[in-house]
Amino acid sequence: MKPAAPEIGASRPATAAPAVPRRRLSAVRGILADRDHRIVFLLWLLLVVEGAAFALLQPVWSRVDEAQHFHYVQYLVESRALPVEGETFISPEVVAISLEQDQWGWYPAGAVSPPVHRDPSQWTTVPAGLDQQQRERWVRRNLWYFNYEAMQPPLYYAVNAPLYAAVPGGSLAKLYAMRLLAVLMASLMVPIAYITAREAFPESRLVVLGTPVVVLLVQGYALNMSQVTNDALANPLAAAAVLAMLITARRGPSTRRSLVTGALVGAAMLAKATAIFLVPAVALALWLAARYRGTTPRQAWKQALVTALPAAALLGPWVTRNCLLYGDASGAAAATPLMSSFFASPLRDVSTLRLDELLPTFWFGEPIFPFPLWRYTWVAAFAAMAVAVLGLGYYFFYRFRYQVPVVRSGVVFLTLVFCGGLVVELLLPFASGIGGVPGRYLYPLLPAGAFLLVLGLDRLLRRERARFAAEALLLWMVAFETVNFLAYVKVR
Repeated sequence: MKPAAPEIGASRPATAAPAVPRRRLSAVRGILADRDHRIVFLLWLLLVVEGAAFALLQPVWSRVDEAQHFHYVQYLVESRALPVEGETFISPEVVAISLEQDQWGWYPAGAVSPPVHRDPSQWTTVPAGLDQQQRERWVRRNLWYFNYEAMQPPLYYAVNAPLYAAVPGGSLAKLYAMRLLAVLMASLMVPIAYITAREAFPESRLVVLGTPVVVLLVQGYALNMSQVTNDALANPLAAAAVLAMLITARRGPSTRRSLVTGALVGAAMLAKATAIFLVPAVALALWLAARYRGTTPRQAWKQALVTALPAAALLGPWVTRNCLLYGDASGAAAATPLMSSFFASPLRDVSTLRLDELLPTFWFGEPIFPFPLWRYTWVAAFAAMAVAVLGLGYYFFYRFRYQVPVVRSGVVFLTLVFCGGLVVELLLPFASGIGGVPGRYLYPLLPAGAFLLVLGLDRLLRRERARFAAEALLLWMVAFETVNFLAYVKVR
């Protein structure tokens, strides 16, 4: 006997298809059911909101090369090719926005007179036969119309290309859409910092939750990562690579971990070459795994090779293109003669490294000191760093030997990665010939640095005193950063 046909309008039995969204929703609810996860989600949301506000409020163009980064995406979409260092000029659309906003180079709006030669037909590459002084004078007058960011690796710009093509309207609409995408990319640093701290030092809830809080309190990160810049992608990729290496150092290497680490290292360097500090960090993670987990030298070499494979696969086409076009792997042969004519080389004058600006621009971003009350906030930040250094010294000299080996390996790894990464970033200007080390160069190390800061506070001021000191500094910084933010909003 055949079953009766269902009546028209009668409800049908549920199929298996809707179960997938339900399972996903249940997974999200399961994650947010944990109190610490809800706190981290709130911190992430606060960073997104702050970054979005900066993205909509800060000047166009921002003073950290935003015009050139924007044009890189525009050129990639419209020309279906990569720009060439020293040869590709910015577009008439970028010049039109510069005229409308009265924003040229790194200077505040209205601070510099518009360049004389604004007609692209009058633009030329650097004339041949100039001596050093003549070349410097020429470049200082004409650098603005070059896309001097053309030597940057292409990953960030390739990610933005579909968004640029899809957003309707003019260049400004595309610019703000790309800024908001940068905010979302950069905001991943909050969960990465949380997982990093939980992996390295799970015994202290103050350290685990304090690390992403410090990421949020570094107000310059939200400011500079809400611009069109390849740092917005390179920073979370590099931080994720450090996290993958941390897991290797604590738990030992495996083929899967090595492949993931290699892919993250390659992607980070394909977003920005300053992520090169990750290469020695891989060796450090494998060495710590051998020391604390008993990995044999043969296993370490095998995993190093496995790590190199995806990184080489990602970087190979880019490096090959540079070697054929410029004669070197990074494009420095074309970038250095152009950019070092604008920035005095640190090899001539070490003071051009501007080390006095390193930490302030790390905390408050660029342009230098954009917040009116940054000095008051700086008191709390400097006090926290000073106490953290004392706490780390106490921990390593008196308490470290009592720590279980698996925790020791994680703390040692993050400490050496932070110190080694800092040294590498300080040495890069000597190789590039471009002076200055802005604080944003340290943002790939932000989770490691935030972890060490909170760990130092926690180890020196144990339990109640640690919480009280951390809460006092937190309230201080939140109060003045809120005032800073409101003042920034008001002047815009």
